[in-house]
Amino acid sequence: MAQKKRALVLGCGGVAGGAWTIAAMQEVEKQLGWPLHKADYFIGTSVGAVLVTLLSQGITVEQLVACQQGTSNHCHWNHEVDSGGALPPLPRWRFNSANLLRMGLRGKVSTLSAVMGAFPQGQADMSGFIRLVNSVVPRGEWSHHPNTWLMAVEAETGKRVALGRDITDMPMSQAVCASYAVPSWCPPVKWHRHTYLDGGIASPTSADFLLDTDVEEVVVIAPMASRDLDNPLHPFSRIERRVRKYMTQIVVNEVAALRQAGKRVLRIEPSAEDLAAFGFNLMDPKNRKHVFDTALATSPRVVELALAEF
Repeated sequence: MAQKKRALVLGCGGVAGGAWTIAAMQEVEKQLGWPLHKADYFIGTSVGAVLVTLLSQGITVEQLVACQQGTSNHCHWNHEVDSGGALPPLPRWRFNSANLLRMGLRGKVSTLSAVMGAFPQGQADMSGFIRLVNSVVPRGEWSHHPNTWLMAVEAETGKRVALGRDITDMPMSQAVCASYAVPSWCPPVKWHRHTYLDGGIASPTSADFLLDTDVEEVVVIAPMASRDLDNPLHPFSRIERRVRKYMTQIVVNEVAALRQAGKRVLRIEPSAEDLAAFGFNLMDPKNRKHVFDTALATSPRVVELALAEF
């Protein structure tokens, strides 16, 4: 009997979201009994793009966990410096995309995409990301996995683009930087007369890109969504939860569409305890270990509840 085709979708979420995702993936593998790096399709957005790039090249979840815990001698990532500091460098005083702002005013793109278009362009050093990708993918090439898609947004149109599917000549290191082009933090990526921004400004997961595939089962791990939203007192955390609530609805809609198409979906999201560990600055590397350790404790219950629904 032929094995069911499976997809792994990893969403955006910054440094904190990446740490949480790795802990969640370890528990998914344990309870589902399926090695995630064996997926037939990978979709990654922002930090999810970094992780699916590694997985698509055969890096295991166990190796990613060891890197988070500092027990690996083969980790090509310095958690202290390679993702930058808790605050971004001074951005360029130039819109990410004036077109997105104009289209938002005409109702042609989402409010979030329009607002992100109005943010200034980031200037973070992306050399650490490029070194990491080039350590597993030959320089200038793409993953050997045929269905590895990294999500970005075309700044001129607001259209979501699956790099690796819609655009096949961009080097993977550049595609990771495009998918991780966080507004006001990381620089946009230009390629063939187009500019690309973080895919998370349009969707935290873009799981709906699997609708027309032959995938039967989908694992969606979405650090920027949650069905267990808390009510923090800090004003910045309250703003973060508003954005998270908006993104959660996008994930809800995408998962519903997949299920309606006959695909089984396992949906994993942070708990309220995880959100408290995240705080409001998901890019702060000093908070990474606390988020990861918290997720190791919360993930067994989170995955158990998700599997009951699955």
